[in-house]
Amino acid sequence: MKKYIGLEDMSHVNCSSVLHIIRSHGEISRKQIAELTGLSWGGMTKIVNKLFEKEYITEEKDSAFTGSGRIPKIIRINEKKHFVVGTDINRSGLRACVTDLSGNKKQEYFEENCYKNKNELLDRIIQLFEKIFRDFPGDTIQTAVIAMQGKMNAQKGISIHFPGCADWRDVPITDILKKRFQIDVQLEHDPDCILFSESGKKKGNLLLFRIDQSVGMAVSIDGKPLKGTGILEVAHTLVIPNGKPCECGLSGCLEAYVRPCINHGKINKQMVGEMIYPLAVTIFNMTSVFHADAVILTGDLISFHSLFEKKLITELQKLTGNKKIELTFTDDVKKAVKGAALIAAEQAINAIRL
Repeated sequence: MKKYIGLEDMSHVNCSSVLHIIRSHGEISRKQIAELTGLSWGGMTKIVNKLFEKEYITEEKDSAFTGSGRIPKIIRINEKKHFVVGTDINRSGLRACVTDLSGNKKQEYFEENCYKNKNELLDRIIQLFEKIFRDFPGDTIQTAVIAMQGKMNAQKGISIHFPGCADWRDVPITDILKKRFQIDVQLEHDPDCILFSESGKKKGNLLLFRIDQSVGMAVSIDGKPLKGTGILEVAHTLVIPNGKPCECGLSGCLEAYVRPCINHGKINKQMVGEMIYPLAVTIFNMTSVFHADAVILTGDLISFHSLFEKKLITELQKLTGNKKIELTFTDDVKKAVKGAALIAAEQAINAIRL
């Protein structure tokens, strides 16, 4: 590990910092970049010129300028170069989105996730990436982030278990895709990606549950995501002792009550009714553990939240008493892939070496 930052390292950091500023502002002048970064005019010019030469940015006259004298120039992220991929791999579907470094969508992909075993699931993931690279050949794509259901070691890029795929064990998914497509690939838990897409909207401690045919959870403590292999796996926590049998071999797991609620896009109202109390218990327990007073519920099942929203709030109020928990229902099924693409863009900018 380096004990100091050399001039070359500092140059890389400054290039990334300048590009982050351009990205966050949408459009900006050289003068504003110098003021915001504290760089000298010469240092700023050197970095901006490097970014321009490598086609990370574009520079053009400000069409909105109405004053007299020389027309100032505006710098923007290049929308035609340096793309990233956000991918959402869950039990019901495969979704991907290619964006530029500002998050502008270039192409979206979706297909149902039909598989019987590990090899079929892996083939479907690879086929999805093959479609993407047929549309975006060469080195136009820099980074991919995969939002994935199930237990994983995100740091090592290993998917430990995937819901409904019994022989999916310790799959080094990032290494497989890196070798095949020659790009940087990062693995993230899907609720973390959804929470990342919601970052900045709420303060304090925040919980997010993604409810499809399984349940994923993410936690943000004072705006910072809580990370750790397997520490937020709530799908197989016992909510009803000796309750419904679960695929995992236990009885009374949360997933045993959630999984039957929706099948091939169709809702089972009776199963939804049986799911409400176990879900309320889980929300209550997790808000107590993490001292959270705001919860986001998302996922395929939340598209039908009108069927159970009032009853869920009532059951939760019975458990919490005077404690108030803010529940937000969002049925935007694309949030995981959006968050993955945003993370990918950040990673691509941080990895710049000019």
